[in-house]
Amino acid sequence: MSRPEGDSPGENHHDEHDEHDEAAEAFASALLKARGGLRSLVQGVVDLLDEGALFLPLADDIPGAPEGQEVTLEGDLSFRPHMVLDPDEKPYAVAFTEPELAESIESALDWKTSNDELKFVRLPARAVFELALENVEGMPVEGLVVNPGTDSELTLSRDEVRSIAAGSAIPLVGYVEELPEGLEEETQIIEGAEPPPAELLAALTKAKSKIPHLVGYRVDTTFNPERDREPHLTITLHLLRPDSPRGAIADDVMELISPHLPPPSYADIVFRDAPN
Repeated sequence: MSRPEGDSPGENHHDEHDEHDEAAEAFASALLKARGGLRSLVQGVVDLLDEGALFLPLADDIPGAPEGQEVTLEGDLSFRPHMVLDPDEKPYAVAFTEPELAESIESALDWKTSNDELKFVRLPARAVFELALENVEGMPVEGLVVNPGTDSELTLSRDEVRSIAAGSAIPLVGYVEELPEGLEEETQIIEGAEPPPAELLAALTKAKSKIPHLVGYRVDTTFNPERDREPHLTITLHLLRPDSPRGAIADDVMELISPHLPPPSYADIVFRDAPN
């Protein structure tokens, strides 16, 4: 690890400093927007990955590291950052867009640097994403959590980190709640797809016989490039009345069909009024 080369004082130094700050702010904004999960929002992170920077909390001090300045890595990882564990005890890399955002998790986990006040190292964003693809004590790092414990927390799986680092935006399916108005029209019905399993159709027929408000169904294989990574089933349920209890009906249907869903093992439920 080395210090960045020194800048000569004057206007050029200030201009470069301002440009770095603007790039960091733009990257932080892109990470926040990516919480929407859509492919086009993740593309903003891809586009700015080589412009942004992130702060890593240090478990061990780095003697001589410049405080608050961006440093570059030479060779293999030569310092030990703090990480977090998921419920299965698998490690995730941790980074912050600003050190102040670490206060809550620092207190909760009693993070220190070499048994002293917590310190950070500022790295290029790409270096942080590459760190999240390394191995730690023989275990692969499972992903990256940006700003954990805050309203701007963004958790990326190893596959999502790898895709972004490779320059390819994919939807963050864990963050997509619903498509904004207008984007639903981009959903494509895949013609010639594999027919749904017979067991699934039988479960839907059973649901129709058990649920009074459910009078029909249709199964399609669909793909929406903004939300989906691969085609999957969309099940359209035709209801007896507009005021039928949709939430309860969806729960009852999913309970019956879940064991029979083909890969990727999930389905969208869409409601329609019964045809005349």
